[in-house]
Amino acid sequence: MLSVKNLRAQVAGKEILKGIDLEVKAGEVHAIMGPNGSGKTTLIKLINGLLTPTSGSLTVCGGAPGVETKKVVAYLPDSNYLNSWMTVGQLVDMFCDFYEDFRRDTAIEMLTRLGITTGVRLKTLSKGNKEKVSLILV
Repeated sequence: MLSVKNLRAQVAGKEILKGIDLEVKAGEVHAIMGPNGSGKTTLIKLINGLLTPTSGSLTVCGGAPGVETKKVVAYLPDSNYLNSWMTVGQLVDMFCDFYEDFRRDTAIEMLTRLGITTGVRLKTLSKGNKEKVSLILV
């Protein structure tokens, strides 16, 4: 599922990852732990194709991170990145347009079960409900 070999990455000219090796097989669960600034988020962003490695190799399901791997890897940043002026329904529509395999019916069903209506603007929701919407969209 995931193969990382001698992966190195720089952010703002500072080397964050220095020769990381990692193999994750289908069905395995791994935790990425370490102190602040140790490169956990950088590694996750590399796996998602949001950053490019300085050197080394990284493959997801046999291919380089890109459009195809976004079908099997999702990333939810710790800060809200969604447009707060949009309604929940508009956000669902946007994800439908952006991701060809996004399942609108499943998202609506989950929102309904949690009592979140599609007509409400994201900015009016509680922090917890905003997080629920983000998780459902991811």
